[in-house]
Amino acid sequence: MKFRYFYGSSADQYSFIRIPKLLITDNQFSELTIQAKLLYGLLLDRMAMSIKNKWIDNQNRVYVIYPITEIQNDMHITKKKAMECLAELAQKGLVEKQIRGSGMPNLLYIKQFVAA
Repeated sequence: MKFRYFYGSSADQYSFIRIPKLLITDNQFSELTIQAKLLYGLLLDRMAMSIKNKWIDNQNRVYVIYPITEIQNDMHITKKKAMECLAELAQKGLVEKQIRGSGMPNLLYIKQFVAA
């Protein structure tokens, strides 16, 4: 496949997922898979939607709603792999899941971190 060059303002056409550099470079995150790190970036990106939708709990904490099926579709991975990536982030303390039950999607609290 032959790709085209960027010309002028066409360079602005992409949106980007930001992944904190420390997730890549700091030893405390070295055991996280690249897919889990990418998922963290996607979750951070979802925070903008959360703010827009006023998804803030009674303790003023912002939460994300990102069902496993959407993670699967966005990352082109299996349900099992999506759940594994989310579990990796939860085990590391980067994501906290609040289960709501009754067919409602879980709430995901994305945690800030500072390298030690």
